Amino acid sequence: MSDAVTWGAIVTAIGALATIVGFWTRYSDRITKAEAAAAVAATAAAEAKREAQAASQHAAELAAKLYQVEIWSRDEFVRKSSFEMVVSRLERGFAELKQDISGRLDRMTDRIETIKSNSPQH
Repeated sequence: MSDAVTWGAIVTAIGALATIVGFWTRYSDRITKAEAAAAVAATAAAEAKREAQAASQHAAELAAKLYQVEIWSRDEFVRKSSFEMVVSRLERGFAELKQDISGRLDRMTDRIETIKSNSPQH
């Protein structure tokens, strides 16, 4: 009878050990998947930050160029009609630049949202 109790205890211990090992294996898989998703999100965020910095630098360069053009225009154009024509061209150019930057930011936002929606949710 004590042999049956001992075998029963051994079977119970093996069952408990298998349950614990199974739990930690599944838990480890979830952690690995979460870490992989976090790495993808971090990469996307770094890329978005780099693109935003490049856009900011580009905007600063354009602002400096605009200032130079304004000064040049002021110094070079004597007639009002010529100056107004140049200002009109500049305004159209900046409207196109604004659309280009808005489009890039929209694409960047869409890319980030796609990455966020494709990452596993836990």
